[in-house]
Amino acid sequence: MNKLPVFEWFAAQGDVLVTVNTSVAGVDIPSRLRQQEVVDFILGETPTPKMTADERGVSAAMRFGGALHECYFPWEAIIQMSGQDSVIQFRNPTAATGTEPRPRPAPAAPKKKKPDLRLVK
Repeated sequence: MNKLPVFEWFAAQGDVLVTVNTSVAGVDIPSRLRQQEVVDFILGETPTPKMTADERGVSAAMRFGGALHECYFPWEAIIQMSGQDSVIQFRNPTAATGTEPRPRPAPAAPKKKKPDLRLVK
């Protein structure tokens, strides 16, 4: 799916909150944020005045703890966009990464239930 027109529509209305899957190849964010699987970023004229968006993704210089970092988000990594009045969530974010979905943990074996009987003498 071409997400550029969707992003441009949101950006024309103001700031865009993008939710990024940090495990997608090509995502460039500070290393401490990579520990989280999903991170939200606010993009727009005020928070990121030098932002550029093209057919490959979005790049923007952002400040984290006072340090400037040139961030890059390929379209495959953006799993949600939202503005003031609407939200668009993109389906199958793991299909774009080429990774398998995480297996669900096996359910725990049921514990043996103690009988409700008591010995009375």
